[in-house]
Amino acid sequence: MSSSAAGLVPIPPATVALMDRVKRQMLVGEFELTSPWFSNQWQLIQDGNQLAQIERLGRVYVSIVTLPDESRWALAPHGQGVVRVVDANGDEFARITRRSWAGRRWDLTSMIYHYELVSEPRPRAWNISIGGSPVAAFRGSLVSYNNVRGRSMVAVPMSAVLLSWHVIARPWEAAAEPRGLVPVREPDGERRRMGPQPYPEATP
Repeated sequence: MSSSAAGLVPIPPATVALMDRVKRQMLVGEFELTSPWFSNQWQLIQDGNQLAQIERLGRVYVSIVTLPDESRWALAPHGQGVVRVVDANGDEFARITRRSWAGRRWDLTSMIYHYELVSEPRPRAWNISIGGSPVAAFRGSLVSYNNVRGRSMVAVPMSAVLLSWHVIARPWEAAAEPRGLVPVREPDGERRRMGPQPYPEATP
């Protein structure tokens, strides 16, 4: 039976490709994001293997991610309170959205996931959560965020991990350009739902 006959709308191939990209890059278990002091070069490491090389361009609030297969992502600001992950073709496949004035709560969204990034009361401690239940945790060192240790209890997309790092690794930098310090307002009457959903404030 065809998709049209079954009353289903076919998913465009480009959308399928983006969804597949999110699903293929997953992290589970312990990992580490490290950088030498006063350096903009970072590494995502797990079990002694480098999973990503990251160059942080502080003046423009952008991070460039290079994967082992030489493919590249950019973590870049997109208007007020939003940072997107885009591929080499400029296609977005994930984003993080500021939801609090203090910067202690963010939404992590893509076509296949919806998490929250929430700061714990103790310093340098953050969780990625679904419905208030942590699925991954980040812990910075007592001195700086040049070493961030993480642990995911279930498989979590690398894009969600790196977006979280982009926000918390340099707390004195605006995550999405200076006006990014302002939270994005949730539409009135919106029911907060966990799970895959469209971007609530998607802009062209």
